[in-house]
Amino acid sequence: MLSVKSNTADSGCTPTSSNCVVWQGPNIPCINLCTGDTVSTVVYKVATDLCTIKSSLDLTNLDLSCLVQFCTTVGPAPTTKTLSAVLDFIIKKVCCLNTTIQAGGGTGGGGGGGGAAEDLALPQCLQYQSAGQTVTELSNDAYTLHLGTQYCVLKGVVDGHTTTLTSHNTRITALEARPLAVALPTVTPNCILPSQATAMNVVLDELEAQYCLLRGVLGNNTQITSATAQQCANLGTANALSQAGFMSGFAGWNQTVTNMAQAFQNLWITVCDMRAAVATLKNCCGQSKCGDFKLVCDASTNNDRTIITLDFNPGTIIPTGYTNGVNATKVVIKNTGGTVTKEYTVDLVALAASGVYSVTVAGAGVVGSALNSSQPYEIQITATISKDGETCTALLGKTISVPCPIINNISATLLVP
Repeated sequence: MLSVKSNTADSGCTPTSSNCVVWQGPNIPCINLCTGDTVSTVVYKVATDLCTIKSSLDLTNLDLSCLVQFCTTVGPAPTTKTLSAVLDFIIKKVCCLNTTIQAGGGTGGGGGGGGAAEDLALPQCLQYQSAGQTVTELSNDAYTLHLGTQYCVLKGVVDGHTTTLTSHNTRITALEARPLAVALPTVTPNCILPSQATAMNVVLDELEAQYCLLRGVLGNNTQITSATAQQCANLGTANALSQAGFMSGFAGWNQTVTNMAQAFQNLWITVCDMRAAVATLKNCCGQSKCGDFKLVCDASTNNDRTIITLDFNPGTIIPTGYTNGVNATKVVIKNTGGTVTKEYTVDLVALAASGVYSVTVAGAGVVGSALNSSQPYEIQITATISKDGETCTALLGKTISVPCPIINNISATLLVP
């Protein structure tokens, strides 16, 4: 609403902005109009919906060509496609179509000539899909054609079944005409089946099944023969490791291996010779290296005492060949006299080589219960390493005290008596 011009004020009009006038009627949900909206808002919403309605009712591009192709007496489609003109055109076409149908057929019924064919309902088994919809009825001639087509399909299926049944009948008759088979002899198996008289074919089937299982475990003949040939070349003439002389000097040694049993016998003799030699080396030279194991760790915290850092390098010494023990290395951290205990597992071998281990024990990011950062931290490290079944253990305790507070910005005040 435009404000009243000043030249009309003398005629009794008071200039007022449309933003200052409100709608006091009820809420109108369809146009989202609420009581208390300004007239400016009301006019805008009504005008917006009006434009939408105008756009949706625009029939300029409406295609009426299909309606022009029948009932030409109605006349051509309107050139000005207003809603009223289009609806009037469609109504006239429908009325013309209805008149044409009524004139061409009547209402069906009892056998008069010249009427339109009556639609017949299809039974459930003859209904079919066409253009995505189920066809439930057909005109008389279409019904007859569809029924004949389905009969031909069914006849083809029945003819095929008849041929199959004839073939089966011939084969069954031939089988029934054969003399009864002679009963197979029975045998009593000792291990593959219960020890009782059993038909030979049953025993043979079970024997083949057991053979296939055994072959799957041991391998086929080619694989077994190849395995027996894997013995080291000239092993029989090689020096024994546990005593003076050649390997062929051991009792039971097979100089020429031709089967798996001989290969296994030579293998066990070789293993026993190696074990004896290793035992001798262990007794004289392979003493424990636990004495060389040294556990050293520096412990520190950040300024907020929320993160503890453990440095095992370079003081920690891991003997050559030793790895982390089965129980690994445990780090237990708690406050002095506190009830909260944090436990961690670390890779000591890797940390001894390089790197440090850091863990958050208080503040943001801590996992589980937090420690009291205003109290000392007690750290207990239990380290284990192992080699060839031998385990070495070391214990180390550390305490991180609470640092004294730093006093800054000290000022002095002179007292005058």
